[in-house]
Amino acid sequence: MRTICTMTLAAIAGLAASGAMAADAPSAWNDIMAKKKFQACVVTAYLPYSNQDTSGKWSGFAVEMAKDVAASLHVDVEFIETSYKTVILDLQSGKCHAFFGFNATPERALAIDFAGPLYTLGFAALDRPGFKPAGDRWSDLNDPSVRVCYAVGNSSEQQIKRFAPKATQTALPQASDCALAIMSGRADRYIDGIMGILGARAKNPSMSEVHLMTPNYALPSYAGVRLDDGRFQKFLQRWVEYNRGNGNITYWLTTSMESVGIKLDQIPPEVTF
Repeated sequence: MRTICTMTLAAIAGLAASGAMAADAPSAWNDIMAKKKFQACVVTAYLPYSNQDTSGKWSGFAVEMAKDVAASLHVDVEFIETSYKTVILDLQSGKCHAFFGFNATPERALAIDFAGPLYTLGFAALDRPGFKPAGDRWSDLNDPSVRVCYAVGNSSEQQIKRFAPKATQTALPQASDCALAIMSGRADRYIDGIMGILGARAKNPSMSEVHLMTPNYALPSYAGVRLDDGRFQKFLQRWVEYNRGNGNITYWLTTSMESVGIKLDQIPPEVTF
């Protein structure tokens, strides 16, 4: 969506109580079948992953995937707004059944389960007007004079903390906040997954050219689900394998990008799904 989130061990430990409370709740599979409804967590204003317009309608490739999962289960679909900061807690508490766009880190696997991978994407950046970075390597950002912005919980947070720990880091609630930060000069560089960066630039054409971060540490993205009896996770794993194998996931990715003005010829040739 990445797809895309990170959590610290301390944060995961803090979810233990929530996990205990959810233990007596119906499994995701039983809950879906009882309600005849699949509830997908989605982040608003994060094109081309997901977005809600003024009429309340959701769009984006994560939305299309959720609709297809519901159709395969022969149930309705409902979209639950979340954020990268709260989505794991939302899954654990049963607020929603799945979220499309997780990096399956070992830390996160202590708290939730996964199905996938859905796709694999690298990281890219947009710069504030007038900013001239030393280069596009992660190490070029490892300087306190460079102000780097990322959304809290996004997978770019993990990469920055690992490869550019000396950068002045600005963590904001939403990816759209980072786009505003570089446009207003409050940050020098906004880093995100390539699709998030392409979506931000499509929405704001006056932004800088897209910079691909190197080395290209591309991470696979998964669907996240609650830890329970595993029945829904097994179904979702088969769903991922089927739809990735026959090209549906790539189709949903590319058509969602085109719908927000990202032309396929604008995608750097180094980018693969």
